[in-house]
Parts: sequence; C-alpha cells; structure tokens
Amino acid sequence: MKKSVKRILAVAVMLALALCVLSGCSDDTQAKIDEAVKTATDALTKEKDEALAAAQTAADEALKTATEAAETAKGELEAKVADLEKQLTDAADAAVKEKDEALAAAKTAADEALKTAQDAADAVKTELAGVPETLLEEKTAVSREVAAAMAEGIRARLGADLAVSVTGLAGPDGDGVHEVGTVFIALAAEGQTFVRETRMGAFRTRSFIRRMAGNHAFDMIRRYLGGLQVE
Repeated sequence: MKKSVKRILAVAVMLALALCVLSGCSDDTQAKIDEAVKTATDALTKEKDEALAAAQTAADEALKTATEAAETAKGELEAKVADLEKQLTDAADAAVKEKDEALAAAKTAADEALKTAQDAADAVKTELAGVPETLLEEKTAVSREVAAAMAEGIRARLGADLAVSVTGLAGPDGDGVHEVGTVFIALAAEGQTFVRETRMGAFRTRSFIRRMAGNHAFDMIRRYLGGLQVE
C-alpha cells in the first residue's frame, strides 16, 4: 500500500470515528471502524519501521564505505611513510659511507705523505749526517743511537767544535713504539756525545714540541759551555 493511500485511509477512519462519536453508530459499524483504525495503525507502524530499517541500512553502508576508505587511505599513507623512511635511511647510509670513504682516503693520503716525509727525513739523516742505514733500520729514526750518530756525523762533516741534532715525534701520530712528544736531542763535542731524552706529552701541539726541542738543544749547548751537567 502506497503512502498516499495509507494516509487517505487513516484520514477516512478518523473522520468516520469522529462521525460516530458525534452522531452515534451501531456496534457493527463501531467494530468495522475499530478494525480500520487498527489496520491503519499497523500500516503506519510498518511504514515507520521500514523507513527506520532503510535509514539504518543506508547508515551502515555509508559507515562501511567510510571505514573502507579510511583503511585504504591509512594503508597508502603507511606505505608512503615507509617508503620515505627507507629513502631517508638509504640517504643517511650513503652519506655515512661517503664520509667514511672520504676519511679513509684522507687517512691513506696522510699516511702516504707522512711516510714520504719520513723516508725523506731518513734519507737526509743518511746522506747529510752520515747515519748508517743499518742503524736506522735497527733502532729507527726516533732513538738515542740515531740522535747521537746524527750529531757526530754533522760535526765530522762540517769540522765544527759542537753539533746538535734533534729527532722525535711531534705528532699527530706515533710510530707504534714511541708516544707523540718523544724527542731525542744530541750534542756532539770533541771526544764525547750527550743525548737527552724528553717526553713532552701526547696532548702537546706540534709547534710546542718543536719549540721545546729547540730550547733543549740550546740549553745543552749552554750547559756544556758553562761546564754544567749536560744531560
């Protein structure tokens, strides 16, 4: 039964009921009116229930659609976040790798430069000061024996009364045997050679270690000329 028909029936029943109330009606008529009222009431109640059920179904479907859309959006967002995190992680790893490679390359270059400088220094000790290569190989350049041989060799080659030599580690790295700041200063005089060993500390700067080594050399000359204990 359509809504308009139900409404017309309900109105007609209400009018019939009103006439019966006003003018009176038989029991049979009253029974028919009551039946019609019940039918109209049931129809209206059913219509209301059906409308409510349809509204509930529509609401459930809308909620389901919204939930599915939200889950889809959440999944897409999580995927994008995961991809972004991976990109950031890969970029960070690449940056760390690049930094490590650059540091390793710099360390290698520094080690090679240091080795070249050490080889050059050893060559100078051998060629100019007359230090035997066997002594350098046996005692290493940073040693009491090499310091003494340097001073003695320079004094002999120059025909000087006194000669001083300095050999040691001013940093930044040690040689695996001596710590940074280890310096041997030698003074060669006629008939005797003095060697002073100093340890100036690994936390001293290169310039400080070099300056103090020079001061020690002058102090040894001063003490020798003054008749004081040199070492």
